[in-house]
Amino acid sequence: MKKIIIQKGLFLDKIAYFKDDILKKLKITDKNQPYFEKDIFIAKKKKHNISMSSLSLSLDENTDGFMHYYGKDNFEYKLCQIKKIYNNEKNPKLTDEITLVGKYTIYIKGSSGLSISNKSKDDEIIETFKNAINPSILSDTKIILRSNCTKDDIHSAISETEEFDKIYSQIKLKAKLTSKPQLLYRQYESEELFLSKLNTDIDELIINDKQTADRLKRSSFKIDNIICKNENLFEKNLINTQIDALLSDKISMQNGINLYIQKTEAMYVIDVNSAGYFKYKDKNKNAHHINSIAIPEIAKQIMLRDLSGIILIDFIEMNDDKLAKNLINQMNTQLENDDRKSSVVSITKLSLMQIIRKKEDLSISEILLDKNFTKLYSVEYIFEQISEKLSNMQITDEENLEQIKSVNIHIPTFESEKTNKYIKILEEKYNIKIIPDYLKRSNFNIKIH
Repeated sequence: MKKIIIQKGLFLDKIAYFKDDILKKLKITDKNQPYFEKDIFIAKKKKHNISMSSLSLSLDENTDGFMHYYGKDNFEYKLCQIKKIYNNEKNPKLTDEITLVGKYTIYIKGSSGLSISNKSKDDEIIETFKNAINPSILSDTKIILRSNCTKDDIHSAISETEEFDKIYSQIKLKAKLTSKPQLLYRQYESEELFLSKLNTDIDELIINDKQTADRLKRSSFKIDNIICKNENLFEKNLINTQIDALLSDKISMQNGINLYIQKTEAMYVIDVNSAGYFKYKDKNKNAHHINSIAIPEIAKQIMLRDLSGIILIDFIEMNDDKLAKNLINQMNTQLENDDRKSSVVSITKLSLMQIIRKKEDLSISEILLDKNFTKLYSVEYIFEQISEKLSNMQITDEENLEQIKSVNIHIPTFESEKTNKYIKILEEKYNIKIIPDYLKRSNFNIKIH
């Protein structure tokens, strides 16, 4: 049973994917985020540093981006796409290779060639597709056949590719007619982007927003049953509890084994702690046993938290090369279901394993925790929780809520222009007066040693 639950909120949109009632993937989107991965812009050149092979571009009046660029041609405007976004003040990373993602194919304009997903087991599909596609498309476009594309899907894959070619031509024409930097094309909203990456048939989708439900019913995604319910779906299905657990540094497992997850400037570090547990007298055998227990949970945490970049895992030390190689094989098996490109690079004599995982989006903690005070929740997460509680009051006791003139609300963050703006949004939404109780900066002492 493959099920998706979508909670559309005032400040955050939340999506959860379950397989056989087990949470497999989570996506939370800040609704105030001005741009998203794979958005396509016509951008204006700001600065071209030839010696550094870098290019700075204006995406609109408020947003700049950068890209690696090795060309020397002169231009004022350039068609580009967001490749990577960051949580800090760093501008988004751009590319001039435009990518469109479908059910069967990935279309990349600005490159060339034909390949198939590493997860596919049928290499003969490439030849079948190549013989059927218009050769002119492949001359300046790279096509990647996705893992779910079979020989029976070749006709659909060809049609999808030809449709993408038309869309790209329309984008290019629109770019020529535009006289200022701006967003030209967004292939998917957050829900569709999630489904496109998941790339699997869904048995049931439950959502709290009728407009989005109707849009998904009209989409090309195969969803057997779409149900719209006006209730707090994440609270009812205990997903919020799982989200809170994903924000914790500590994960407790069976037999007292613990994982500790920390983020540094350069990487994520996951430490395996045995907490004194042992099953075998042989030190290496016991260490391997504990490490093997930890691996499925480590892979699960990496994917649910959406950790990326360099991930260093500090396993219980083993002095056995054969057992170390076995850990690599186990981790590779666990990461086979990851929709991101990830690879186990190595494991050292001290049992330190290095994983590289491609970054495409912000991690759960980057979205839900304050970027300046990592022990505080982000403003959007705080106000989404307040909105959900006010909504529950409205659903359960609409008559009494109408009589409420004002309500005191503790807001566990500092007052700012943004928080005051969000207060007004809530007051208009629920027709109440909010008296906010913010954290006071004077209560926080900073000591410099």
